[in-house]
Amino acid sequence: MTTAAELNALTAGVDPRAFDPFSWFNIIGEIGCVFWIIAYVFAIRQGFRDRAYGLPLVAICLNFAWEFLASWVIPNPVPLWHAFDRIWFFVDVLIVYQLLRYGASLQRIPEVRRYFYPIVAVTTVMGGIGLYTFYLQYRDILALVGAFMVNLIMSVSFIFFFFERRHQGGRGLSVPAAWCKLLGTLGTSIECHYVIGLAEPWLPSLSFLHFVCASIFLVDLLYAVMVTRWAAQAARGGQTPLEEQEERVPMLEAA
Repeated sequence: MTTAAELNALTAGVDPRAFDPFSWFNIIGEIGCVFWIIAYVFAIRQGFRDRAYGLPLVAICLNFAWEFLASWVIPNPVPLWHAFDRIWFFVDVLIVYQLLRYGASLQRIPEVRRYFYPIVAVTTVMGGIGLYTFYLQYRDILALVGAFMVNLIMSVSFIFFFFERRHQGGRGLSVPAAWCKLLGTLGTSIECHYVIGLAEPWLPSLSFLHFVCASIFLVDLLYAVMVTRWAAQAARGGQTPLEEQEERVPMLEAA
């Protein structure tokens, strides 16, 4: 449990705008948090429809580990933000359930299928330890930088997730979830640049955060466009351009 002393130490000497939920940048971030919840709901709904999980395995493990830390371990001086953390955590329990319920049967690599549950457990535990030790060593306020590092891993993983699921009938792929993730992360990216800058004025720069957030946005945009084009093509009953190209490659090689 977070103590009053921990919260006081966190906010002591900090520009009050940083933790004011009604600061304009925090309002943008809070809207982003709502988009994240909506993204989770779309992913979960698609997962139950397709009997699949809607996020990459490593992303689910790392994300769940971070949400556990943010909800129950790391102090947060803003009750609204802490509420978002816990909503994410409990919603993410359903995503973890889908991973455990449907995940093993979707694995194409025999070794991953055989050791699926130990892989999930070890990835989650090691991810949690890594995130917490990063938070301690680098004074990562509210574990925000750690969250965006996980987010970048998630975004890149989604590209490979798309290529894999495209050959499994698109199971678990959700167009609205992709766009809501993009909007949610865009909102929280704007917010965190101001929160971290105001709360940690001793930092020489925010260049790493700039890089991570810009990379997430570009990769999220790529993924959202890819999934949208694939879904539109599938709705018309045809093949996507990538699938057509893959069919032509063996023919060209044979020729």
